[in-house]
Amino acid sequence: MALELLGVALWLVLAVAGAWLLVTGRDTFFGLPPGVNDVRIRRLFGLFCVLAAAFFIFRISQGSLGLWPVIGLYGGLAFSAVLGWWKARDARV
Repeated sequence: MALELLGVALWLVLAVAGAWLLVTGRDTFFGLPPGVNDVRIRRLFGLFCVLAAAFFIFRISQGSLGLWPVIGLYGGLAFSAVLGWWKARDARV
């Protein structure tokens, strides 16, 4: 039970940071690389953080930590890698 509450608390931190990015578009102290200045990218990243945190909190509350959270985490890692590659490609042009 305590492990589930710890997991929910950690995902709530991500959800609050994502909501901050989604609503304000301002930079936070973690999350995106320092060179990302586009507000649309920040808000998209904030939306992704909120949706990911909501998904994992929902899964933890159901008591089922199966294959989908792992797939979601790897999907998030792939999204961040593509975002980093996209920004690096734009910086070279």
